[in-house]
Parts: sequence; structure tokens; C-alpha cells
Amino acid sequence: MTTNQVFLIVALLIAGVFFGGLSMVGLPQSLMEWVITDGVFAVSLYISYLVVAAIKGPSKPKFH
Repeated sequence: MTTNQVFLIVALLIAGVFFGGLSMVGLPQSLMEWVITDGVFAVSLYISYLVVAAIKGPSKPKFH
């Protein structure tokens, strides 16, 4: 799989878990709760991006 595919799958899994947790706990009622949940979601996506980048390793130049 390419890095883009792995990242997309990880992002979809995290989004599914996040929204599944929200549906069990309840949707945020105030603007501040939405800001907090969006912040948590953004941080979790960024961490998953870092994990994928660390696993994939540095990019290598391709010579033709």
C-alpha cells in the first residue's frame, strides 16, 4: 500500500472511533465543547500522520 492509502485508512478509523465515542457520550452542546472536540480530533489525526511518517521512513529520490 502507498502512504496515502495507509494514511486514509488510519484517518477513517480514527474518525470512526471518534464519532462512535461521541455518539455514546453525546454530542457537544456548546460552542466551547465543539472547539475542544475538534481540537482533540485534529491532534489525533496529526499524531496518526506522525506515526505513518515514522513507519514509512524518509522519502528516497527516484532516478529514471
